[in-house]
Amino acid sequence: MKNNYRLLGAGLFLVSACVPKSESRLKETWNAANNPVKMMAEKNEFETNFAKLPTSGRPSKMPWSDHYWPTYHGGIAYRWDDAKTKQLSQLVYNSTDRKFAGQLDNDVQLQKARSEVLGFNPYTKEQLEAMDKDQRSKLISTLSPAEKLDIYRGAFDYPTVKSERERTEILSTLRTLPNAEGTGFNPNPEYKEGNKIPTWFGICHAWAPATILFEEPGPLTVQSKDGYEIRWAASDIKALLSHAIDVDSSQQRTNDFMAERCNNDMSASAQKQLLELVDGLEMGKLASIEKQVNALVELRLYDYPTNLAIASYFYNYAPTQEEAKLGFQKLFERFQDRFDPNSSTRQKLKVAYANSLTHFPKAGKPEELDRKKLKEDLVKEAEIPACNDTNAGAFHLVLTNMMGIQQKSFGVDVTRDTEVWNQAAADYSSRVMKTFTGNQISAGAALGTDKELLIETRFRYTTEDGPGWNRFGDNVHLQKHHVSAGDVVPGIDANRDGDTNDEGDTPAYKAYIYRIELDVSGNIIGGSWVSKERPDFLWGTGNFMFSSEFSDIQELYYESI
Repeated sequence: MKNNYRLLGAGLFLVSACVPKSESRLKETWNAANNPVKMMAEKNEFETNFAKLPTSGRPSKMPWSDHYWPTYHGGIAYRWDDAKTKQLSQLVYNSTDRKFAGQLDNDVQLQKARSEVLGFNPYTKEQLEAMDKDQRSKLISTLSPAEKLDIYRGAFDYPTVKSERERTEILSTLRTLPNAEGTGFNPNPEYKEGNKIPTWFGICHAWAPATILFEEPGPLTVQSKDGYEIRWAASDIKALLSHAIDVDSSQQRTNDFMAERCNNDMSASAQKQLLELVDGLEMGKLASIEKQVNALVELRLYDYPTNLAIASYFYNYAPTQEEAKLGFQKLFERFQDRFDPNSSTRQKLKVAYANSLTHFPKAGKPEELDRKKLKEDLVKEAEIPACNDTNAGAFHLVLTNMMGIQQKSFGVDVTRDTEVWNQAAADYSSRVMKTFTGNQISAGAALGTDKELLIETRFRYTTEDGPGWNRFGDNVHLQKHHVSAGDVVPGIDANRDGDTNDEGDTPAYKAYIYRIELDVSGNIIGGSWVSKERPDFLWGTGNFMFSSEFSDIQELYYESI
């Protein structure tokens, strides 16, 4: 039987032959999660000598931007180019609930607009047949990518729309739904009061590999199975590519990850809320401790193992040591019961519990409790290892090998907190700011470090934009949607890039600043971060093959380029 698959792009595979041997200098400098080898192997070769690594680079095919098709919009079942959608956007902008895009706002007009835009009744074939050609074509052009795909396939039971609504659970946030006649609204039996979808949920985990693997599509006009004219915007085609990667379980959309995901909110506002909980504790009252622990969990700032570790400090306010130990043990058991016995979270809770048994030595000794130190310990507890990687030296090796030498992009989560924003790397340039030797070398540097370099790297990634009808770029050059990451640096040497204003002042910019550790041969063996901002984790793209289920999307894609 003839194979219907077409291979797109070379994936980044972890080849056992390129894993360092046990005597390798890389073994002692970073843990397995931060080993850069898995990310940057190309023909079993990669460069570790700092002097041989390019100081700038970018992919030969520049990643393109698009919408991340948010879950709170209903994914790709979102009518982004419809006039009513634009009206809804304005209502959301003026809403009292900007954080959740109006989902919790009780304004009647806003909720009806949400129901009309997000809970629409798809057009029947009979309704489309009753229109003249121009009217039908114009109408279809304003529909969502999911509706267009279903109409293109002649599937008027709208399976793609239904699956997107099930995946996103968008209907659970709508209080009413339009009636079949389009003359009013009926109560929505699927509505769950208080239910809300975080606005950062979307399919950027599928868009990021799509933008790395595929050329940027443009607008396209084709005929459907029933002879209807379908006008596809560039973003419609991009949505289909992301959709195919997202839902096809047979695909490997990502390859090996480097570093661990941070599930904790590292923001200043989160820290403030945490410290306010401490201020609300009442000495000698277990009920007060339980109340503040429940409040901590409800804030959803940290993962459960971190919550357990933080809560352990609260038990310094317990009446006695015995009551503190018993109360903390019961809390641990309560947290454990939330998870499957074989889950990784349950195992992490065991570790957190064992490590936290010494966190409440002042229980029953209120006169010895140093509240200032207690707060400092709590803040440190939230900064778990997963929120402090990626290792800076490993990051520099991936950056310079992947984009500098191999001229390939890779995926990166640029936010070091609970939110995950998967983006495609687009460009970097680095410079050495300072050299450290002898007793200037950091106390925690890797064994065998002969020299440390302070590095400033200006790193750009591909941010989301649109949706839009036309291409955002040309697959080659940097565009406005390729933006900088890192801490804000107040000024630069004008001779570096000549970017000054009329007064001769240098503008602020963003950059990552970190130290890399070199051995006596000049090889990178470790590193540490100076800047507060740093990537959460990196990943390589897998190979993608269009299965027969998505062969029509494959055809549309190739026609669009």
